[in-house]
Amino acid sequence: MLRETVALLSLDAQHQVTEPSIDECFDWDPSYPASWQSKEMGWISSELSDRLDAIDGLLDQLSDDSTAWSDEAIATYPLWEHVRQAAGDALALMPEAPWDSTSSE
Repeated sequence: MLRETVALLSLDAQHQVTEPSIDECFDWDPSYPASWQSKEMGWISSELSDRLDAIDGLLDQLSDDSTAWSDEAIATYPLWEHVRQAAGDALALMPEAPWDSTSSE
């Protein structure tokens, strides 16, 4: 779920405003098991954790601005471009599936 969300956030602006599942990026299910995400299991490296924190911070900034959520804003606000770049950087650090630190990855 996390990888798919980051992938949607990394889409270019034109695709973000037309992607029907983009709203799922902003749905958070607190019951979603986070154990596979743990750093101890090796799925989230320190570098990836920093990048995910950066995305979270950028989205927090956007949440404070009610004008940032229109299609036009998503396509033109520089802060949205920072989100897309940060998400692309994070996505490059994420494998297709979580891995265990005992694996050869």
